[in-house]
Amino acid sequence: MAPSEFLVDLHRRFATPRVAVTDFVRRTTGAEALELDRIARGYDNEVYRVTLATGACVFVRIRRREDGFTNELWAMDQARDHGIPVPEVLGVDTISGDQREQSAMVITPAPGHQFLQVAEELPDNERRATLADLGRVVTRLHEVRTPGIWRPDDEGRWPDPSELREGYVQERRAEHDRLVTAGLSAAEIEATFAALEASPEPPAAGFVLCHGDLSPEHVFVEDGRVSCLIDWGMWHGGSRLGELTYLYNTFEDEDFAAILAGYGRPLDDELRRDLATVTLSQRIGHVAHHVAIGDRAATERNVSLMRRALRELRTLGPAS
Repeated sequence: MAPSEFLVDLHRRFATPRVAVTDFVRRTTGAEALELDRIARGYDNEVYRVTLATGACVFVRIRRREDGFTNELWAMDQARDHGIPVPEVLGVDTISGDQREQSAMVITPAPGHQFLQVAEELPDNERRATLADLGRVVTRLHEVRTPGIWRPDDEGRWPDPSELREGYVQERRAEHDRLVTAGLSAAEIEATFAALEASPEPPAAGFVLCHGDLSPEHVFVEDGRVSCLIDWGMWHGGSRLGELTYLYNTFEDEDFAAILAGYGRPLDDELRRDLATVTLSQRIGHVAHHVAIGDRAATERNVSLMRRALRELRTLGPAS
């Protein structure tokens, strides 16, 4: 899938000098970089596919934000220790960016094939088996407990769950005007904010390690199994339901059903209601963000997900 025009334009606005990237690769791998291919994906990292003189390929991720990769590396280590396939990190250091020193890492390519690219080519039974395996992988991931909710600060302190939830609700309500700009009606916004107040997200306890961005683009597969989960930049301590809701909104319905089968969770009315409620809670911020940065296609996509969730809640009615 080609990057959107918005992302292409966004990535044109910043670029680390080529010599800084090649020097970083040489320091990290001991090999010369022959080719650098820029990959315009996401909002937080500058990414290059690098072909080395040895014939091998590596990827360079350069952090545009100032928080670095320390916590992301911790999350990847936790996942790896629990049998989750993640990329091998060859090195982490700073690199001279276009404006300041930035954190950068070199990783190996993910084995297998990106699910997004091969999904339509897979026979139905292999596709279901592969996604059921993804459900089992996510189950193992959620066996990892985190010390707290969200992420720790620079001194290793995790947020207070009650304070985080209170702040989260306040921030989402403050995004009211951007929901209006996105085209949601007053009735839709009222129902959305009611779901926000009722949502079990963010959770109060029982925090587990969540990947945070499990889309078909970040799942690699091979021979009916998950071979790698990439791009851990949105990891956090959260809830099983929160991660399942993200999967619900990024995979097709039949694919999500196969994931749930592997996860061992039936799609009953209770879960359907929870998925719709948490969708509304999660997507307020997504819509507001994309409105703020002017990404019209992403805004429309997230509004569509919110409207689907509102229809689901109307169909199901209140919990008995």
